Amino acid sequence: MMEFKIDIKIFLIALVFLLVNQIYMYILFMTFAIIHECFHLLAGIILGYKVKSVRIMPLGLSIAFNEKEEEYNTKIRNSNFNNVKKIIILLMGPISNIVIAFFFMLLNMAIPVYINVLIAIFNLLPIYPLDGGQILNRVIRIFYGNFEAYKISNSVNNIIMSILTALASIGLLYTKNIAIIFIIIFLWYLIIKENKKYKEISKYFKSFHKLDKKSNYNI
Repeated sequence: MMEFKIDIKIFLIALVFLLVNQIYMYILFMTFAIIHECFHLLAGIILGYKVKSVRIMPLGLSIAFNEKEEEYNTKIRNSNFNNVKKIIILLMGPISNIVIAFFFMLLNMAIPVYINVLIAIFNLLPIYPLDGGQILNRVIRIFYGNFEAYKISNSVNNIIMSILTALASIGLLYTKNIAIIFIIIFLWYLIIKENKKYKEISKYFKSFHKLDKKSNYNI
């Protein structure tokens, strides 16, 4: 059965945007962010995945799919094909925003164009678990395997996030846009979670590697 949750932080952020008279922008942003996620959802269903959970987050939806139940060896053989399918699913969100932006550009409506381009660029940042970060992770998995994918993704996460924080600080001085603060805080929250996750995965792979080396002895 599909799980549905609402992150209560969404109400806090909505209240802040209301207090600074930017609630209209937040509603527009959330609307197009939800459309973005619905295209992920549609692509996943078309490619044969079942929805595990849907969660309303401060910056849109978070959708998780159930992995297909396959025999272990079959799953290993199909891993690259599954990674390609996941990449297609991930690309559909930003593509939807680019199409919507083009539509509103024809109507000469600047704000929806700006928001959709922003969502597309934001999601294509190579920061895990944003779409761009997940695409990078899946591409590396295809060529170098899971552990290298996590290792490289984690390094890219921290480098890109440090650069973004510096640029956002400069942008905040010029634009006085409070949304920049929330976006950077949200991204750092994701980065910290992924850093903890990477440490756990790294420990697992190292212990597995040691065990594998011990088992490879000559008779």
